[in-house]
Amino acid sequence: MRVDLPGGTVTFLFTDVEGSTRLLHELGAEAYAHALAEHRHLIREACTAQGGVEVDTQGDAFFFAFPTAPGALAAASGLAEALANGRVQVRVGVHTGTPLLTEEGYIGDDVHRAARIAASGHGGQVLVSASTAILVETELTDLGEHRFKDLSAPERVFQLGDLEFPKLKSLYQTNLPVFATPFLGRELELERVVSLLARDDVRLCTLTGPGGTGKTRLAVQAAAEVAELFPDGIFWVPLAPLRDPGLVLATVAEVMEFREQAGKSPLESLAAALAGKSMLLVLDNAEHLLPALASDVAALGASVPTMTLVVTSRERLRIAREHAFPVPTLADEDAVRLFHARARAVDPTFSSNGAVQQLCERLDNLPLALELAAARTGLLSPEQLLERLGGRLDVLTGDRDADPRQQTLRATIAWSHDLLSTDEQQAFARMSVFARGCTLGAAEEICASDLDTLQSLLDKSLIRRREAESEPRLWMLETIREFAAERLAASGEAERIARHHLAYYLAFAEDVDERRKVGEYELGRLEEERDNLRSAFDTALALDPEQALELAGRLGLYWNRRGHYREGRQRLAAALAAAPAAQATARARALSEAGNLAFWQTDLDAAEQLGREALALAREHSDRSGSGYALNLLGMIAHDPGVAVEHYEESLAEYEAAGDENGRLTALQNLAANALARGDNQRAISLLRERVAGTRGRNTYSLALAIGLLGFALAANGETEEARQSFEESLEICRVHGFSRGEAEVLWGLADLMRTTSPARALEYYRESIELAWEMGYLAQVAECLRGIAVIALAGGDAREAATLLGVFAAFVERIGAILSPAEKEALDATIAQAREALGNDAFDAAWAEGGGLSLDQAVELALSVTAIEPLEAH
Repeated sequence: MRVDLPGGTVTFLFTDVEGSTRLLHELGAEAYAHALAEHRHLIREACTAQGGVEVDTQGDAFFFAFPTAPGALAAASGLAEALANGRVQVRVGVHTGTPLLTEEGYIGDDVHRAARIAASGHGGQVLVSASTAILVETELTDLGEHRFKDLSAPERVFQLGDLEFPKLKSLYQTNLPVFATPFLGRELELERVVSLLARDDVRLCTLTGPGGTGKTRLAVQAAAEVAELFPDGIFWVPLAPLRDPGLVLATVAEVMEFREQAGKSPLESLAAALAGKSMLLVLDNAEHLLPALASDVAALGASVPTMTLVVTSRERLRIAREHAFPVPTLADEDAVRLFHARARAVDPTFSSNGAVQQLCERLDNLPLALELAAARTGLLSPEQLLERLGGRLDVLTGDRDADPRQQTLRATIAWSHDLLSTDEQQAFARMSVFARGCTLGAAEEICASDLDTLQSLLDKSLIRRREAESEPRLWMLETIREFAAERLAASGEAERIARHHLAYYLAFAEDVDERRKVGEYELGRLEEERDNLRSAFDTALALDPEQALELAGRLGLYWNRRGHYREGRQRLAAALAAAPAAQATARARALSEAGNLAFWQTDLDAAEQLGREALALAREHSDRSGSGYALNLLGMIAHDPGVAVEHYEESLAEYEAAGDENGRLTALQNLAANALARGDNQRAISLLRERVAGTRGRNTYSLALAIGLLGFALAANGETEEARQSFEESLEICRVHGFSRGEAEVLWGLADLMRTTSPARALEYYRESIELAWEMGYLAQVAECLRGIAVIALAGGDAREAATLLGVFAAFVERIGAILSPAEKEALDATIAQAREALGNDAFDAAWAEGGGLSLDQAVELALSVTAIEPLEAH
């Protein structure tokens, strides 16, 4: 152990010269050497003066360790100041952690983290991690959260000083997964894949090899390494949960946050949204979707020639321009390193010996096989592992697969499985029923397993754990899941567990659906379980079509709000066809949900047909709530405003007769919106006041939204103060009861109301509304706020920003298939005309096009950055 280095909590400081090769060419070798020597002297002087110890130096990079964070920051400040006027400019990264101190120096993620932070900066810039920032009193500039090429969780980064620098060279616009363990070895393979992806003539690279060879880790790491080459983003699309090849392009669009466009196929929608963008797309685990996926990839590549695709698959796609990269097993040294790292995670005292190398060789240096074996080192020594695994490997149980590496892996999984207790084997097999993982509660209930059993499978690396938005999830690597599914089929209880899975997720969907009627519609919960819901639907369609119809009806609004119109219509149609004798209430709802989805795809003929069929069925069976829903749909479809009002009035009466408060509110909303769109503000106000009076004390959710609607009607009628009071009352109710959707809508109303008198305050309301709506996936609300912010920008004299935001708004409207009322269209046209007059046609068209090309993330970021100029009378 190096006794000169500080131990315990340590603050690291990394420096690196920016543009060293360019500087060498500019100065010449002799002058460069002199400048470099001077830079080294200044850095060492600044760091040692603050108690820093030099850990390592390589070329023009330094690595120092400090016993305190303030000392490290003071050294960073000193060296930055000393080098400020010189030719050599360094980027500096400071990070605090608790690394392991060994004879060679420091080991641990903190070392890599500090280096990554430093590498993301620019010459003259000092970057500070959150763990260091909380330990110092120096004022720092918050640069927000960033992800780095080590692919760990996001890190909040701060900057010393307030100088302006370019964007950090971190991963931006990416959903690459966060792995629980660091990427080890594979330097040569990584270099080769990175070289392929950097070539202009390579637009499709397929990483091939049997399961367990590490294709996914290599693909994802390579994608991270080339992030700077793809300014429009890098996206990872896991395909393992999909069973329908027809959902691949829709899944790609969803990951990229593009919604289906009315009247266009998924390919056409993607091609339009991605035109001209430089993106990298990683399609992971594709083999089970071939050959259909291959044609989709070829079509997408041809439609978006600026996009690069990386595919991981057990076999090549066999399409034109494909560059295949067979992923080899680990090199001997890397295999031993990986085994040691995984074994030390189980037992920190694990030490190496000759048996480890032999064991790795017997396991063909397969990463997954090594992880499974290393998970047993808490109980078995490497010698014992080699002895016990040896016989199993000699037999090679994987005789279905011609690839010897796959045989080795199957034998290793089988060996690890056979060491499980009966309860563990049972839970292991049953866990295969889940698509892309599950919550702990779902695993306990469906698998009938206790916590200790599941923890044991986790400890043995047979299941994994990952963080998720609501709660952690358990999941299986696809190769292990396939083996577990075979065990489940062999047990004879596969159908029973599938039915149990179906019952659980049908109840889950029912719970979410019922909860929305009294407060909150939890789209996020459904999103996390999307693949399990798909699997449950497939089970129901095969075993119990009436349950498939019930589940599809419960998911109709989810498909609508998330923009999954095509998938929703296909599943509803399949369920309706498979269950012609299902309960009338369920069929009527399914028909109406299908009609709603058709409406949002602007397939109005189909929507009307489905709505009328639903209405006839509901009336035949005295389903008043079902009649109300169908009539509401027919009102939305009606071209004649008078006919629409008739449908809405009848819908309202049906809902009231059924005692359906949620439906009653829906009809009320549409009636009020219809009246407002026609300019009949007084009727809207009168109707809403009556409904508010009748709702008080009965349904808090309905009351909040009715008061909010009244605010919109009053605002449209010029009754500003009364509108503000209504909005504020509604806002208070929404916040107290957690009605996020209503809160977002009311904030938007308040913002519109205050746009001319207090634009700064209006911007605050718009931003709050956007943040809430964005979190819920309520894109129509985000779009409305963008339009309002554009008006503020225009009034403040920034016509170019206004034009850009208007382009964003138009793209949003197209993406989500929104339909503007005549009044909304008139107001939008007036704003566009003002911005065009202020900028001139060419400048306006350029700004509009720029806005339309922004991603959803970029559009929201732009909107949140707008500042307002208060009118003179406000001061």
